[in-house]
Amino acid sequence: MFKTYSHAELGPSAVFGEAGAHHWQFVELEIHHPWFYVELVRNYGDDIVGSMLMIPTVPALQQMLLELDENSWFSQAHLMSPGYLRGGKNWVMEPLVEVSVAEDDSGAIEGYVYRVEGGGCYSIEHYAGCSNLKVTKIIFSAARDLRACG
Repeated sequence: MFKTYSHAELGPSAVFGEAGAHHWQFVELEIHHPWFYVELVRNYGDDIVGSMLMIPTVPALQQMLLELDENSWFSQAHLMSPGYLRGGKNWVMEPLVEVSVAEDDSGAIEGYVYRVEGGGCYSIEHYAGCSNLKVTKIIFSAARDLRACG
């Protein structure tokens, strides 16, 4: 989840002034878990506009996917991963290929699996890697869920 502060909120006249929208100078991420940086494209008929979304969880990504239609789609998606997930120290942004639910050989541990361009595969629940996992559900697939802009 992203945390916001009232002192970081921009006034309604400072940016675009869209009704019901709030604008922030910054947001904070308190939990060090993977999250998604996704381009949402909207077709307004006379104009096609893209904006970047910071989606904090897999369930939130799932909900966003359900809300897309012929006039709104994702054109690119990236995984933002903390260093511990990859055996490093720093956060890294990588193009996202797939998010799935998978279980281990015994079927005892189920968890999310993140696949990125270049062959990287990460999971919080499956510490031993992705090679012996059985995918039970594909939540996001770049081949299926991304569309070119325009």
